[in-house]
Amino acid sequence: MNQFNWKRWGRNTVLSVMLSSCLVSVAAIPSYAASLSENEGGIEVHAEQTEWYYRTYNGHRQRRLWSITYGKWLTDWENY
Repeated sequence: MNQFNWKRWGRNTVLSVMLSSCLVSVAAIPSYAASLSENEGGIEVHAEQTEWYYRTYNGHRQRRLWSITYGKWLTDWENY
């Protein structure tokens, strides 16, 4: 009555091999901390610099946003 299930055995074998190979490859990688010299400050985050430009066009005041960082317009002329 107890019939051997080849599909279940095969699935479990494949999963076991995959799991063990992942654990072995992770354990084989040497780990060490990288040190920064005093000249290297590490990661520095800089915000994008922008500037609004204004004009009067047909009696309406308009503005447009310029990206100083990327050197391109970020918006079209808009009334305000």
